Amino acid sequence: MPTIIRIIKLILKKHKRRLALGYISVIGAAVTALAVPYLIGESITNVLDSGERDVSGLWTLAIALLLAGTARGLFSFGQTFFAESTSQKVAYDIRNAFYNKLQHLSFAFHDKQNTGDLMSRATADVEGVRMFINMGAVRFGFVVAMVIGIAVAMLLTDLKMGLVSLAFVPFMAWRAITTSRILRKRWMVVQVATGEMVTTIQENLSGMRVVKAFAAEDYEKSKFGVRATAVREAIYDAQKMWAKNFTVMNFAFLAALGAILWVGGQSVIDGRVINEATGAVVYNGLTPGELTAFIFYMGLLTQPVRMMGFMVNSFSRAASSGQRLFEILDWESPVDEKPDAVVMDRVKGKVVFDNVSLSYDGDNDALSEINVEVETGQIVALVGQPGSGKTTFAHLIPRFYDATEGTITIDGIDVRDVTLESLRNNIGIVQQDVFIHTASIGENIAYGKGDASDEEIREVASIAQLHEFIAGLPDQYDTVVGERGGGLSGGQKQRLAIARTLLMNPPVLILDDSTSSVDAHTEHLVQEGLEEVMRGRTTFVVTNRLSAIRSADIILVFKDGNIDQRGTHEELLAKGGEYLNLYESQLKPMEEAAIQEVQQSSEKDGSD
Repeated sequence: MPTIIRIIKLILKKHKRRLALGYISVIGAAVTALAVPYLIGESITNVLDSGERDVSGLWTLAIALLLAGTARGLFSFGQTFFAESTSQKVAYDIRNAFYNKLQHLSFAFHDKQNTGDLMSRATADVEGVRMFINMGAVRFGFVVAMVIGIAVAMLLTDLKMGLVSLAFVPFMAWRAITTSRILRKRWMVVQVATGEMVTTIQENLSGMRVVKAFAAEDYEKSKFGVRATAVREAIYDAQKMWAKNFTVMNFAFLAALGAILWVGGQSVIDGRVINEATGAVVYNGLTPGELTAFIFYMGLLTQPVRMMGFMVNSFSRAASSGQRLFEILDWESPVDEKPDAVVMDRVKGKVVFDNVSLSYDGDNDALSEINVEVETGQIVALVGQPGSGKTTFAHLIPRFYDATEGTITIDGIDVRDVTLESLRNNIGIVQQDVFIHTASIGENIAYGKGDASDEEIREVASIAQLHEFIAGLPDQYDTVVGERGGGLSGGQKQRLAIARTLLMNPPVLILDDSTSSVDAHTEHLVQEGLEEVMRGRTTFVVTNRLSAIRSADIILVFKDGNIDQRGTHEELLAKGGEYLNLYESQLKPMEEAAIQEVQQSSEKDGSD
């Protein structure tokens, strides 16, 4: 119930007027629907069974029925319109709130989440809530109004017959409650299974090249088949339970109708008296018209009874869907702005780590007691074995994660005291895993600066050694790249990411292995451009490229979450230890291979 109550509060918060109009339509539809059996019963009692067979009153009843039918149609339209529009508006609000929440959650959240599951929550779970608002929150009023109205009408017409007819209502209510509890758990299984299936689809489409390269189509089909089967079976179980409940409810209705015919029919027969003087039929008890009205009332009751089955289903699904949505909406990100966070102006770039430690799980430290002071304009190379903590160190500066101990300052300002937007506007980062949007090349470069001029875009593209390639395209900077940069090579994507970051003109740069996907010749050209750009900026370079390491003012050597060594290239070689091991095993062989590649490229260009 807390989940359902929270959904209802969302409706009342922004859509009270629309909900009120929906309930007015619901009450109007119920009242006009209840008028029809009464008018039909009156026509039978007062006209068709009269001794004179006077049919003049039928005109009045016919007009009344026509008006009641018209009014019922109008109110039903209003009920459907306001129920649907309210549900769509609330779904729109929830979907936007969900998407906005995802934008502000930290890397720590996204590291643990499956993209497919989040997509399932944003689509299938939102739809589950929408269906409840349509079928439950608004139309529930129609069910209540109809059941109460029919009950009152029956009891006022004949107390005994009314009690017989309504004796089945407690059973129906008990059945609805117990079924709702069971269905809630089964729909939760459906939602989780759907999220896993969507995750499988998303991973398959993202990694289609790997699938093709390893001829793993059959394996992928069988893997998806398992997920799809789980969804099918989960939905089957939920729908089977709902169908059983629907059948039981209909049986209860037919049993009630049978009781009415049996008890009511006997009452009509026993109370039927013929006036010997006039020949008219007189009824001391239940009249045929009243019995007919009872039957029509029961016919009307089928609609709310059937809707009750749908509402139990939607209620259960909304409870599980809402729980999954609110789980994300209520998620507290460890990286958040303080209420009094200030806007950071453009900084000079002095970065200080003061006794900084970071633990992802609260038990093991990814970084431990890091103390670093980087002056404005210095170039810092971060090296180490994979998993040593160098990238984590770099990600703490723009607050992708928050340190669990210690402080990080830029120009003496604690990064936790400023707004995230202003902090990240001062820090440009080129990540190893480059993401390209489905848009034009120019739009991708200008992603971080929407008001950039064409001249600025071309300038940074030239620095990143990408302009010549773009100029050779039919639409040049207006060329639209496919999903995730389809049509661009790995090196072109990385150069585009470099251009995108340079366009921001940040005082602090983080290059996370930003030339790993380019050849040695292109790297040399890019490095020349970057050296010009890095001049005067504080730059952190995560790299295994010796050319970038040699140009650094200071090298930080990471090992097991600690800074094992620090110094210049020559100083560290003289000291030996971890850096010398890295140099001998990785850096030197890579440098020799790069030199050979550049020589071969030059010889090829000369021969051409």
